[in-house]
Amino acid sequence: MNIKEILEAELLKHGIKWCRRCDSRASHKRGFVYNADKFTIHLDSEVATRSTLHRALHEVGHCVNKEAGLRRYEQEANAERFATDTMRFYGVVVPRAVIYRGVAYVARKKRHGDNIKNAR
Repeated sequence: MNIKEILEAELLKHGIKWCRRCDSRASHKRGFVYNADKFTIHLDSEVATRSTLHRALHEVGHCVNKEAGLRRYEQEANAERFATDTMRFYGVVVPRAVIYRGVAYVARKKRHGDNIKNAR
């Protein structure tokens, strides 16, 4: 299975759509999921590398994880874990830089709460 096929398999498995571009938000490059709509990931990047696969699976993780009642950093940690575990399940090595970036992101969210704009 190639990288794009892995993402497509996970989307199909969980009944999730992939919106590559809409006018609802400018952050398609980073990826996001609306809280009200847990059936669509919004991500315009091509999924061709292990890094972009991890980013896409992170968004899938937000759709499939139970997030009610969790703090934002806990939601992000769960999404990171989902992405990493899923890649490993398919035999894809997760780059160290991707893991470090995820750990740093969750740590920033924990320090700054839901106002991530101030965490940069």
